[in-house]
Amino acid sequence: MSLTLHHYNLAHLFDEVLAAHAARPALRYASSDYTYGQLGGWIDSLAVLLMAKGLRRGDVIAIGHDKQALSYALMLAAIRLGVAYVNIDVASPIARTSRILQVSAPSLLFYDDSAYQADMTELAKAQGCELLLLDFSSLPRVSEVDRELQRQCSRLVDGATIAYIMFTSGSTGVPKGVAVTHQNVLHLIAWGRERFGITDQDNFANLSPMYFDNSVFDFYVGLFCGASLSPIHRSLLAKPYELVAYVSDRASTIWFSVPSALMYLMAMKAFAPGVLKHLRAIVFGGEGYPKVELKKLYDRFSCQAKLVNVYGPTECTCICSAYTLGSDDFQDIDGLPPLGYLNPNFDHRILDENNHDATEGELCLIGPNVAAGYFNDLERSDAAFHTITDPNRFMKRMYRTGDLVKEVGGRLHFVGRKDNQIKHMGYRIELEEIENALVRLPQVDQAAVVYQRTQAAYGKLVAYVACTSEVDDKTLLQALAKLVPDYMLPARLILMPKLPKNANGKVDRQYLRALLDQ
Repeated sequence: MSLTLHHYNLAHLFDEVLAAHAARPALRYASSDYTYGQLGGWIDSLAVLLMAKGLRRGDVIAIGHDKQALSYALMLAAIRLGVAYVNIDVASPIARTSRILQVSAPSLLFYDDSAYQADMTELAKAQGCELLLLDFSSLPRVSEVDRELQRQCSRLVDGATIAYIMFTSGSTGVPKGVAVTHQNVLHLIAWGRERFGITDQDNFANLSPMYFDNSVFDFYVGLFCGASLSPIHRSLLAKPYELVAYVSDRASTIWFSVPSALMYLMAMKAFAPGVLKHLRAIVFGGEGYPKVELKKLYDRFSCQAKLVNVYGPTECTCICSAYTLGSDDFQDIDGLPPLGYLNPNFDHRILDENNHDATEGELCLIGPNVAAGYFNDLERSDAAFHTITDPNRFMKRMYRTGDLVKEVGGRLHFVGRKDNQIKHMGYRIELEEIENALVRLPQVDQAAVVYQRTQAAYGKLVAYVACTSEVDDKTLLQALAKLVPDYMLPARLILMPKLPKNANGKVDRQYLRALLDQ
């Protein structure tokens, strides 16, 4: 199957996948496998439901996605109609999820696990949208007239239509919703299939939560190439031996996760000889993987699987470069592995602090894989996304990543971050979002959060807080846990009478970092 011009939207491509692989497994769970034929039937029914609710191209739905089969089908039904979906974390604090819904303004909120009914009901009420539980027993019947209406709607979906909105941390305390188009994702699928040689015999271990952009690779490159997907529930992620056994039992061939997950499993000695014997590619990204730690993984798996370091911001469709590790990369085990060369269909500039082209500086990504912008947020879109007017790149879209890189012989190497953004546990976090959440607590007068790298492979969040009244750090952390997800909770909270200032009157973060080294 080749990607040709008639695949101008994702639905057209996936209709071909459904026709070619109807009898093959699409979703693989411990209790049962579901075929592409079954998946296609659910998509038809859910598209009927969306149309009956009045949704059309350009509308938005939100999905409390806990990796149940119907949630995957709903994503595909929305894509067929040109409806954008946003996956939300059912376990995230309601205050933060509510801000996500305010920005994305969904017409409907779905969820797939009745255990979260109370929180989902509160969210739907605050947003003023209808709430629906995804349930097999309530799927509507589909007539031939319904199918024809869906085909008509699908033909109206052009490549610039928003496919999904993926939220990342925002420095103002309001998360940013990256709007990714059908065209963006079609390029990712074509690249992923060729780069990894994906066939219908592959099985993707879907480890990443569906609200995290690493899941985009699993879902789109896996299912849109006719491979199967093995959803991994969050409850398994904290059980290293059960997790590895589960992935091994599914005969997974493709693993994609953040490096910290792999380092944890290596440290727990969960990758015992004989397990995961079907793996042929271990892909990792979302944060740096220190080579001193990566060497351990390489020694364990290089005889059977390729180890591939991938890089890419959410704003550029998940992945924009990939680098396959070899033995020569470990002659020097200091630092991080290369980011490699940019994928085909990407252009780039590296700009120094004076916005001049350089071999070291901020990486700016250019081309048709750059997302449409931040949904319903023109101000922040204008600050990060630019239309180039220079004649040599006239009217191309460019995204300023904030990542500092060095280019050597065309190969990119990560240097650091330009702003106050960090990668922690695979998540991109604006430290200001945590600070904004802290100062929302009535006892807190001022807050500053720094990232302390404790060793080459690990780091932790440390919060400095000045309070208006006496309070202990545990009480503040408990209150903060109601405002931010677990991965944003500081490992340590330090109370101070007031925060130190520099000569400009700003919080002296350099001084605060130095305190941690004393």
